[in-house]
Formats: sequence, C-alpha cells, structure tokens
Amino acid sequence: MRLRLLVLALGTFAIGTGSFVFAGLLEGVARDLSVSVGAAGNLVTVFAVTYAVSSPVLVTLTGGMAPRRVLVVAMAVFALANAAAVFAPTFGLLLACRVLAAFGAAVFTPTALAVAAGLGPPEGRGRAISFITGGLTVSFVIGIPLGSIIGTYAGWRMTFVMVAALGVIAMLGIRSLLPQVEAQPVVGLRERIDALKQPAVVAALCLTTLGLMGGFVIFTYVSPLLAEITGFGGAGVSGLLFLFGIAAMFGNGLGGYGADHLGYARLMAAILVLLALSLLGFSLLVTLAGTTLALPGTLVALAVWGVAGFALNPLQQYRVAQLAPRTRNIALSLNASAIYLGQGAGAGLGALALGYGSLATLGWTGALCALAALTVLLLTSRAKRPEVAPEG
Repeated sequence: MRLRLLVLALGTFAIGTGSFVFAGLLEGVARDLSVSVGAAGNLVTVFAVTYAVSSPVLVTLTGGMAPRRVLVVAMAVFALANAAAVFAPTFGLLLACRVLAAFGAAVFTPTALAVAAGLGPPEGRGRAISFITGGLTVSFVIGIPLGSIIGTYAGWRMTFVMVAALGVIAMLGIRSLLPQVEAQPVVGLRERIDALKQPAVVAALCLTTLGLMGGFVIFTYVSPLLAEITGFGGAGVSGLLFLFGIAAMFGNGLGGYGADHLGYARLMAAILVLLALSLLGFSLLVTLAGTTLALPGTLVALAVWGVAGFALNPLQQYRVAQLAPRTRNIALSLNASAIYLGQGAGAGLGALALGYGSLATLGWTGALCALAALTVLLLTSRAKRPEVAPEG
C-alpha cells in the first residue's frame, strides 16, 4: 500500500508546486507583464476559486470512471496547462492557463484522497490521508524554494517548465504503478448539495475555509513580506521558504497522527490559536524590520505558522470523512473545494489589505480569519456531537 500512496503523493506534489510557487515569483511576473503585485496575486486567486467551484461538478462527471484513468487524465491536463503557460504572451492568457491547470487539479486531488482513504483499514485512514496531503507539504519544502530559485536566476517562465515536467512524471508513475481500483458509484450534484444539509459538515467546511484564508492572506505575498522584514533577496527568501516547508512537513505529520490518536476539538483549538499568533506576529515583525530581532522573530513565526497551518489540513480531511462515512468521496470533494476557496479568498483579501493598507496589514488580517475559524470550532463544540454512522 505504501507504494500506491507514494505514487498519489507524487501527483499532489506536482500540483502543490504549481499551485503555490508564485508566492516567490509575483514581483517578477508583475514586472514582466506590466501589472501590479496585487494584480499578479490573482494568479493564485483565479486558480483557487476555479478549483473550488469546478471540483464538485467535475468529480460528479467523472464519478463513474475508473479512478486510475481519472487520475491520469487529470494530471495530463494539469501538465499541459503549465506547458502552455511557458509561452503565454499576456497576463490574460496566463490567467487562462491557470484556469485550465485548476480544472486538472480539481479532479485529481479529491480523487486521490478518496482512493487513499479506501486503500487501508479505517484505523489508518488519517495517516493515509496525511500521506497524500504530504505531497502538498513536500512541495513547500522542495518545489516552491526550488521554483523560486529557478525563477530568480532563469526567469519565472522556467518554473512552468519544471511544474509541467513534474506533472508528466507523476502521470506516468500513476499509469504504471497504481493498480486498477473499483470506480465509486456515481453521485449526482443533488446528493452533493444534500451533504451540505448536515450542520456538522457545513461547520467543518467553514472552519477549513477560514483557516486556509488566514494563511493565504500572507502566503500569497510572502516573498515581498519576507524581503521587507529581513532585507533578503531572492535566494535568501527561498531559504526561508525552505525552512517554512520543513515546519509544514512536521505539521502535516502531527495532523495525521492527531487525527488517529488525539482528540479533535482540543487539538484543533490549539492549532488555530498558534496559527493566529504566528500570523499576527508578522505585523509586529514589519515594524521591527532592520533590527536584530527581525530575523530570529521571522524564523519563529515561520516555524509556528508552518506547523499549525499544515496540521490543520489532514485533521480537517479526517474530520469530514468521519462525519460522512457513507458519502466520504462527496465530503472530501467538498472539503477540497473549501480548501481552495479559502486559498482564493485569502489571496483576494490579501490584495485588498495591500491596496488599502501595507504589508503590516497582512498579519493581523490573517489572524482575524484564524480567530473566526476558532469561533466556529468553539460554537460547534458546544453542540451535541453528531452520531457517526458505522461503515458498511
């Protein structure tokens, strides 16, 4: 089973690298295509919102197909879109390529999560899911810093070459190594909407969205933010992103372990408090730019943010799968949409914060989103815990 999960994680690694690599490249894109840094952030917003809106529809349309075939085609679309982006002459066409890439990612990720959740026994489901989301986390450790370095020294278009190559490798690996898996029963949009009639599921999706919003208010613009605080150039910022990725990998593992062994509510509350404090810390760090406290403070804030922000994802994936065991693929698809909706909304909110404020505004704006997620958790924890239907 380990090899099967590894192949799926390779696909999410390619998607994670392509999705998030712009965090270190926005200034170069803005300069070359004659748009503002805030406008360049729409490359993140458009990708994320397209993913969020299209995922339930596309997963419904592909629900009766063999999962391996779905994964191969979805990754092929993702790779093709990134290859086309290499030659995009205008910002508008680059946005169009991002939309196409989002379509591929919107099918691949929830399908991979559903396949992973069904490969092993129920008691190991949290670890299996965290293994797949770990592909996204590893993209922070390796893919994003590497893409940032390539963009700095070879131009941001070369990062699309790298992402397209990763997509092709993932596609070939899935086609060769993943065994045939029985197709899930086709689930209509009406049934997906019916899943939203469960208050506990809706609350979990809201928490996911708000938690991701908080992180992406800052992450979308993390390169200019870190440069402002530390005075580092492209290579230095890439190094900081590498350290952030290591913390994120640890957080992803913590979330998977916590899903299987620790209580959900208390662990999630601790995660959201730490997330809010770390994001708020960046607003303080902007005021300390140029002082001896700036760099060590940045390292602490990045470490806490990485652990807390990435422990949230697998814990929430496990939670929604637990709340809807009979319609697990629906719940995971909706949660994947909530993740990307949070990313897109966070990027858009970050652009507004920059437009009406400054880099210092990003930190407390993101912290407010994390506190809103904590409020949802506290309110729902007071309600009677919903009964979880047995598997069968």
